[in-house]
Amino acid sequence: MDVKPPRWGDVAIAAALLVLGLIGVDVSADYGVGARDPDAVGYALLVLQVAPLAWRQRYPRVVVWAVLIPWVVSVGLGYPDTPASLAIYLALYGVAAYTARRQALIHGGAVLALMLAWTTVGLLFTDYVPWTSLVAVALAVVVPMMIGFVDYRRKERLTELELSQERREQAQRVVAADAVRAERARIARELHDVVAHEITVMTLQAEGARRLARDSDPRVTQALETIAASGRTGLTEMQRMIGVLRATEQDAVDTAERDRATAALEPMPALATLPALTQQVEDAGLPVDLSISGTAHVPAGVELSAYRVVQEALTNAMKHAGPGAHATVTVERLPHQVVVRVEDDGRGVISDAARQGGGHGLRGMGERVHALGGSLEYGPRPGGGFRVRAVLPSGDDQVGQRPAQTAKGGR
Repeated sequence: MDVKPPRWGDVAIAAALLVLGLIGVDVSADYGVGARDPDAVGYALLVLQVAPLAWRQRYPRVVVWAVLIPWVVSVGLGYPDTPASLAIYLALYGVAAYTARRQALIHGGAVLALMLAWTTVGLLFTDYVPWTSLVAVALAVVVPMMIGFVDYRRKERLTELELSQERREQAQRVVAADAVRAERARIARELHDVVAHEITVMTLQAEGARRLARDSDPRVTQALETIAASGRTGLTEMQRMIGVLRATEQDAVDTAERDRATAALEPMPALATLPALTQQVEDAGLPVDLSISGTAHVPAGVELSAYRVVQEALTNAMKHAGPGAHATVTVERLPHQVVVRVEDDGRGVISDAARQGGGHGLRGMGERVHALGGSLEYGPRPGGGFRVRAVLPSGDDQVGQRPAQTAKGGR
């Protein structure tokens, strides 16, 4: 057996009980208690009876017998009973508290039978053992073990609760990670749709300009050819990197591809499609007031992200705001940013729901906004309800620099 060192708390208990036992021996000697006066053998049995308690948590089954045997010998030789006999009860408690119930019952039953038998022998063959000792012995075995069983069950329950909590937290982490991966895959798909279109248009424009400028300065032709070649190379590299991202997020991509196949003929979501979105939400039972202000140009990718923020915020409002709620959507198109605010006056429990296993769309929403260099805030609002506020950096891009007919065709 690999003997482990005792615990300091158990060593202190054994030492304190040894001191009490030695004091009890002196008191018994003064009053002539017991059939035999203390001597070297008696003191040795006292030490052997108490010392094993230092390992009562490490080896509870061994300790209970290591304590019981010196007690049986001490009582059989007629040495006086001392507080050191409490070691048996502590050992019995340890068996019930630190071992499985079946093993504890086996050892506890054997100890009870042996102690009752030995007490019966003392009752029959000596004149200083009263019959009440049988009752005292039975209770002295049963009570510590019952206390040990209660503590054992309490520790089992605490362990079960800790494991259950850990499993729930792990499941929430997995779901949250899946939501983030799915959002990243969707961003990759939509990024490909937006940027690939813009690079393709740029390349075609450069090719067309190169043909028109064949008779002009060769340096202009060379520059346009370089722009076209760079556009084709950039498009190829972007498609390759998007493919790597999609392969890494294969599970999320499968779901995204199914969604894309369903909506293949639909236009890309943008701020212009927000009225249709709010109408769908109203048809589902949540009244929505929509306000879009400002005339600043917004890049397609920012429009798409703003639409997704509104979509996710309204989805959460429908899930958690409760009956009778009302939502307000405000979109401000400023020269350098787009500010999106979605508020509801419901019960305001979205944040709690998010912490308890839902609301993973909020994490994905934050992933999308942060990828654009923006900021996202969400939480209960004063007076009840819930608020989502996103700030997306915006500015003119190459679409805004094209001639009107090109921009119109690009959309």
